[in-house]
Parts: sequence; C-alpha cells; structure tokens
Amino acid sequence: MTEGEMTEGEMTEGEMTEGGSSGGSSSDPIPVGTLAPFSQGLGWVGPNAARGRDVALQSINEELVLGREVEINEQDTETTPQAAVSGFTTLDQAGVVAMLGPSSSVIPNLFQPISDAGLPTLSVSAGTIQMNDVGGPDAYLWRTVPSDSIAGRAQGQYALDQGFESMAVSYKDDKGSQSFSASVADYFTGQGGSQVADVPLAIETDSYRSEVQEIVDSEPDVISMTAGTEVSALFMQNYIEAGADIPLFLGNDVLTPDFIERVGADVMAESPVFGQAPAPGPAFDQFEQRHRDLHGEAPGTFGAAGYDAMNLIALAAVRGGAADRETITQNINPVARPDGTEVSTFADGKSELEAGNEINYQGASNPQDFNEFGDPVGPFAVLEVSDASWAELTTFSADELTT
Repeated sequence: MTEGEMTEGEMTEGEMTEGGSSGGSSSDPIPVGTLAPFSQGLGWVGPNAARGRDVALQSINEELVLGREVEINEQDTETTPQAAVSGFTTLDQAGVVAMLGPSSSVIPNLFQPISDAGLPTLSVSAGTIQMNDVGGPDAYLWRTVPSDSIAGRAQGQYALDQGFESMAVSYKDDKGSQSFSASVADYFTGQGGSQVADVPLAIETDSYRSEVQEIVDSEPDVISMTAGTEVSALFMQNYIEAGADIPLFLGNDVLTPDFIERVGADVMAESPVFGQAPAPGPAFDQFEQRHRDLHGEAPGTFGAAGYDAMNLIALAAVRGGAADRETITQNINPVARPDGTEVSTFADGKSELEAGNEINYQGASNPQDFNEFGDPVGPFAVLEVSDASWAELTTFSADELTT
C-alpha cells in the first residue's frame, strides 16, 4: 500500500483517544450497506460474500466499534444496472456509513453516484478493468479483489510458460466476463502469442456446440473461457461431447467443489482443464475455520473478500474515532499500511489501535496492500483438479505480475 502522509481526518498515534472513542454517546447500531447480486445471473456472488462478511461481523459485534454494533442493510442488484442504481439510492438515503460493493457487471454505473454521495465503497467481486486507475480515497472507492488485468497476466503467463503460442478466447456475453477475457488476450498477445478466435457465449441457450466447434476449427494451442457457473457447465458438457482435448482455462468463479461435482470429478481430472485464482491471503486458514464454525461449510468464491471488506471498514472507524463516511474514507488506507503492526482479525486490530499503534491488516483473500487507486495486488495460483478438488500447480508472486 502506498504510505504517504496522513491526510486531514486521519488520527496520529498521539491523537488517538483511549478505546478509539469518537466522544459520542450514541449506542445506535452503525449502518453499513451491502449492494450485491443476490438473484439473476450472478445471484451466487452476493450470498457467498455475505457469508464471509458475517464471519467478520460476528467478531466485530462482540468487540464493538466505538461502543456500538454494526447493522447490515442488504440490497440486491439483481445483476442489472437499473436495480444496482436503485439499491444504491436506497442505501444512500438510509444513511449507511460505508458499503460492500457490487460486481463488475454493474459497478461502472455507480462510479459517479458513489463519488457524489461521498460513500466509501469496497467492492468484493469487481475485477473489471474499468475500475483500473479510478479508485482510491478521492473517489471513495476500493476493491478487495485484484484487477482482471493482474489475473489475466497470471493466466496468460502460465500459457506462455507451457509453450502455447495461440489462444482462443470465449466468454459469457456480459461486461465482467468480457473484461477478464480481454485482459488475458491482451497480455498473451502482448508477449508474442496470437489470438486465433474470439467467441462470445449467449446467456440464454441450450447448447454451445457450434461455439465449441468454431473454437476447435481455429486450432488453438489453448482456450481461455470465462463464463460463470451455468454457462461454463454447459460449455464443458459440449466440449467433452466434441472430444476436444485442447487445454482449457476456466475463470475463477467456477473453481469450486460444486462445479467439480456438477461436471464430474473423473471427467475434470482426465480433461486438460486448468483454473487460476488469487492465492489465499495470509489470514485465509483462520478465516476458513471460522467460516466452517459459523456456516457449517467452506467459504465460497468472494467469501474471503467480503470478510476483508467488513474488517477494513470497522477498523477504519476505530482508527479515525468516528463512524461516519468521511472518517472511514480517510482511514481505509492507513489500517493496511506496511509499516504497521500486522493483524488479521478485527479484535487484534482494535487492540493495537487502542494501544496507540498503527496496524497493517493482512487479509484472508489477499494481503490487501492497496495501490493509489484502491486496488490490491497479491499472488495468483494456477490450479488443476486432483482427487475431486482443486489443487495448486504453481503460484505467481505479486512482483512477477506487476513488473
């Protein structure tokens, strides 16, 4: 994370009051919003992230933020820009002090409303390259997942490392999938590879046989396909039926046990199928155990990102001594600075802040080392299916992906 000097509104160690108190007497819950897809095409994203958020919230409401609990106001984007803008307006008018933000398919429509409202927003699932270079404190915008441009480098570099010279790109016909596929192709071709096919996948269809055949006919060395659970499962079925044996990269949104079960563990293991996803953050193991304890299951994709976003918001309020939009905005970056004491839970972070110490929050989804535009940069892993689960093949460090 960029260090820089503290801005007005950030408290120095000597200015912190005991217990991080804002001096107010209110005991009303602190309202925090969640704007995410809970229905329609990306309807699985919101529940996954919310379960991760609630793991953080359990500890936060035990420890309290400035003597107060946090209360969540959830709004469904329905995976559409119109519903997203409506949900944002509802949260803004309700007076939430911060927001866990939505996915790539809708967040570009909210850049201006977020800025106009001065509502600090941490997206837990938007990798879109449209967020590159637009976030940070001045824009009230961060994300707790890396940009598609970083993820695309990991996939593209692994393909190059395997000696693949040509690539076919296929994607669900929506903004999020297009963003990731473009990042992969741009990196791959920029490093000397060639793109031999660009095949969109319609969202409403009962077959991708013609699309699979178009890809096979282009004779690529490797396929990059990003399309979400439903589309990816049908594509895989048609890919297998066609007898295709071209190495296939899947997007990180399907790197789940459920997807393996749906397609078939034996089929996935026997096919040349790979995936790439952010390597687990420093705090992932303890987060995973707490998630199992609370929900009875392992965290899903974007669960850890929801956990990190909720912790960062709460710690920012504690550091700043107030639970309001401007204070939280000015203290998101300072609670994750490399020169602070490393912490990975709200309880530990609060304890250090109350003692007058600066902290460096280390996340479950990645280290949460933000750049000047509110983007985290962390390592990425390449995975394959082994023994009915996703197993790591190799990992690219943050330095390898940014130099």
